[in-house]
Amino acid sequence: MSPAMGTTSGTGSGRRPAWLVADVVVVLLLVGLAVVGLASTFVGWGFMVVTAIAAGLGIIVVLLTLRLPALSLLVSGPLVGILLAGPVALRSSGFGGGIPDGQTLADVMRGSVTGWGEMLTTLPRVDLSGTPTLVPFLLGYLGALLGCALAMRSRSPGAPVLPLLSVLAGVLLVRRPATGLLEWHPVAFAVLALVWVAFRGLGFVPEEQVEVRGRARGRFARGSVAVLVVAAALLVAVPITSGGSVDRGKTLRGRIGPLPDVAHLDSPLRNFRAYTEQPLGTIDNLNTRTLVEVAGAPEGSRVRFLTLDRYDGKEWAPDNGTMAGTTDDRFQRMDTTVENPTPGTPIRVRVTVKKSYRSAWVPTVGSLTALRFLHADPNSRRDELRYDLATSTAVLPLGVKAGNDYEFTAVLPDDRLTPTMRAWPTPVLSVARANRADALISRVLASPAAPVGKVFALARYLRDTGLYSDGAGPAEERYEGGHDVKRLFKGFLLARRAVGDDEQYAAAMAVLANRVGVPARVVVGAVLPSSGRVRGSDVQAWVEVRIADGSWRTLPTEQFMSRRPPTTPQPPPALPPQVPSRLEQQPEKPATQQEKKKEKQASDEAGTPWRA
Repeated sequence: MSPAMGTTSGTGSGRRPAWLVADVVVVLLLVGLAVVGLASTFVGWGFMVVTAIAAGLGIIVVLLTLRLPALSLLVSGPLVGILLAGPVALRSSGFGGGIPDGQTLADVMRGSVTGWGEMLTTLPRVDLSGTPTLVPFLLGYLGALLGCALAMRSRSPGAPVLPLLSVLAGVLLVRRPATGLLEWHPVAFAVLALVWVAFRGLGFVPEEQVEVRGRARGRFARGSVAVLVVAAALLVAVPITSGGSVDRGKTLRGRIGPLPDVAHLDSPLRNFRAYTEQPLGTIDNLNTRTLVEVAGAPEGSRVRFLTLDRYDGKEWAPDNGTMAGTTDDRFQRMDTTVENPTPGTPIRVRVTVKKSYRSAWVPTVGSLTALRFLHADPNSRRDELRYDLATSTAVLPLGVKAGNDYEFTAVLPDDRLTPTMRAWPTPVLSVARANRADALISRVLASPAAPVGKVFALARYLRDTGLYSDGAGPAEERYEGGHDVKRLFKGFLLARRAVGDDEQYAAAMAVLANRVGVPARVVVGAVLPSSGRVRGSDVQAWVEVRIADGSWRTLPTEQFMSRRPPTTPQPPPALPPQVPSRLEQQPEKPATQQEKKKEKQASDEAGTPWRA
C-alpha cells in the first residue's frame, strides 16, 4: 500500500478523505437497502424520504464531531435526534423554523417508544403520519450515525456493518412480508456489506506497519469476513426459503403493541331485546327507530355490527387472538387503507348515523379496504379506529353517534353455504362448556356424516322443534334474555321446550356447530332493506362457519330459528337419515318403580330435549 494511504491527521481512523467519502456513500446505501423492506408496510414511498433525511442528519453529526473526543458524539447524537425528529418525522411546526416546542419534544419521546407498537398493530398499509413515522426516522438516523461513527473512528473492517445489520434485522422483524423483487433486499444488503468489508480491510494497514501488525490484522480481517459471510448466508436464506410467502406469524406484526379490550364494550347480542318489539313505554327500545342509513350497498347485503368469536360460559364476545395460525384475528389500528386479500365484488358505501345509534361498533358491509370519516375530528378520534381483518369488524372505543357519518370501500365476498362443503380442518373456536350439549346430540356426534352436513341437520332440527319469544307477549315474561350456560343449556337446549329469540338461537347454534367440529361464530347486524334504512326491527343474529378454503360462510337466521310463538303446538320432526334422531324409540327393559321415580325427577330438572 502506498504511503498516501497512511494515517491522515484528525480523522481518527487513519484513512484518506476519499475513503471516508466512500464510507459515507456505502452507509447511505446500506441504510436504504435495509429500510426499503418497509415498502410493504407503509403507504407510498414517503417513508424512504424520511429515512434519507434522518440518515443524512446522522452522518452530518458524525462529520461535525469527527475531530472531537468520542464523548462529544455520545452527547450530540441523541440530542440532535430528539430535536429534529419532530420537524422531520412528525412534521410538527413547534415554534416555527424547525424549532420544536415542549409538546413536540414530549411527542417524540413518547412516540419513540410507542411508535413501534402502533406500527406493528396497524393493518398494512400504514399512513405516513403520527408516531409510526418515527420508526423509519429512528432506523435511518441511528443506523447512519453508528455506522458512520464506527467507519470513521474504528480500524475494524467489519465493525461498521454491525449496527447496519441490526437495522436490517429490525426491519425483517417488524415489516409485512414482501413479495417480488422487494423480498431480495436482504441479499443486496449482504453483497454490498461483504464488498465494503473487503475493501475496508485493504485501507487500514500503513506500509511501515505491515511487518509488525500484518499477521494479527489479517486474522482479524478474516474473522470479520467469516462472521459476515455467515450473517449473509442467513439473510440470503430468508427469501429463498420463503418463496415469497413468509408466514406472518414469524414476524412481530400484530403480536407486539397495544390491543383494545373489546370484550367489555357494549354488545348488541347481550342487549338484543332493545331491537325486538317490547311493551309500550319500554325505555330505550329501538324496534321502530332508524339506526343508520346505508347508501351504495346492494339490497339484501348484510350490514355487520360486530362478530363474536369466543364463548366463555357467560356470553359470546369479541376477542383478540381467537384463531390459530394467523395474526389477522386482532383488533389492530386502521389507517386510511387496508390491504385486504379477501376476494369479492368491490363496493363503495356511505353510512349516515342516526340519533338512535349509539355504540362502539362501526356498521360495515363486506370486508373493508378503506374508511374515511366525514365529520370534523378535532380530538383525533379517528386514530382510535380498530379493525379485525379476520372477523370484518370495526370498532371505535370512544363510540359512534349521530353525526359521525363515514364512507368506506369494501369487497363483498361469496358467503353462500351448502351442506356439501367441507369444514375448515383446524381447531374450532374457544367455546366453554360446550360438552354440556353432548347428551342431546350424542347420535349426531357419532354419525359418519360430514361436519357441515351435521350443522345443517342440527339447524333444521332446532328450527322445526323450537319456539320463538322475545319475552314481550302475554304470559311470556318467563322467557328471559341472556345466553349464559344456564340460559343456553338448561333454559333452552335442554329445556322441555326450546323457547327464545335471535340471541338464544344464534348463541346455541354456534355452540353446537363448534361441538360437531365446524368453527362457528355469531354475527349481529341486519339484512339491508331496499330503502337503505336499517331500523331496530331489522337487526338479527346469524352464524358464520368456516369452510375448507378458509372463508367464512353465512348460516342465515331463517335456517335455524323458529318463528312460531310458544302457544303454537307442533309435532316433533325427525332428523335426516344420515344424522339419526334423538327422538327415535329405543328398546329398553322394563323399569322398576324406583327407576321410574328417578327418571321423572331428572326429566323435571332438565326437560325433554327438543320436545315441545
